[in-house]
Amino acid sequence: MMVAAPNKSEEAARNESGTRIVVGLDTSLIAREALSLAARLAASVDARLKGVFVEDENLLSLADLPFAREVSFSGEVRALDPERMLRAMRAQAESARRTLARIASEAHVDWSFDVRRGRPLPSLAASTGREDTLVIRSSGMGAREVGRTVRAATREARADVLLVARGAGLKTALAVPAPAAQGGIYTSPPGRPVASIDEGTSPGEACSAFAETLAARIGAPFLRLAAKGRAPADLAAAARQGGVGILVVNADWLGDDDDAARLSAAAGCPVLLLGKEHGPLEGPSTSAPKGAEGG
Repeated sequence: MMVAAPNKSEEAARNESGTRIVVGLDTSLIAREALSLAARLAASVDARLKGVFVEDENLLSLADLPFAREVSFSGEVRALDPERMLRAMRAQAESARRTLARIASEAHVDWSFDVRRGRPLPSLAASTGREDTLVIRSSGMGAREVGRTVRAATREARADVLLVARGAGLKTALAVPAPAAQGGIYTSPPGRPVASIDEGTSPGEACSAFAETLAARIGAPFLRLAAKGRAPADLAAAARQGGVGILVVNADWLGDDDDAARLSAAAGCPVLLLGKEHGPLEGPSTSAPKGAEGG
């Protein structure tokens, strides 16, 4: 029986070296799917998983307004109570923490949990350092707001960003094939391809090398999409047509702030934007990939 990895204090987490996958938490379905994808990525690149629950300061400020009202499911209209709203948020945070512990345990990755107060996307960006990958859900967010956060994370902090959109095939992205009972031989079909956009630069070549090794680690095919003479829309269409599970892109290749969100939505898969040039990942081991072992 698997036991969840113990939660680490924020101070301890800051003192640890190595890559973290930083993901915003709430209790929605897409948040759970994004968290599962983040855990699979953490297992694939030997990273730790950090969940952040943001107490939305805009909602708490709204509850303080004397004219603010809420309507219950029964149709009852009542004044918003800031204390009741804060208790509800903290209950959601605890539910999200338990979900994080379960999913991290299933993926066999270490995890930590943090609660912050502020605006969701800026608070997540503030949780991210150079060695981290920030998971951003673009659903319900404006393309410009998402783009500003992507730019801040990849070009200022030089972190990586995993951008996911609703309907982007989160459940099957980075799917790890199940090993046989003995010998570490894979018995299920390979997962959806890992693809990279190679725009002909040194960072683009490093991006492709990273993506190719990631594909090998999870037993998935690898596709290299040459960017020369092709618009981002053409590359997104090629990724969708090829059934790509995750698209790896050099973040500096993007143009304006809307490009990242548009590329993620058009490609039909999560997009991993590399904010820095990566060294090569180690190749796949002969044993079952981390996170795919039996309990």
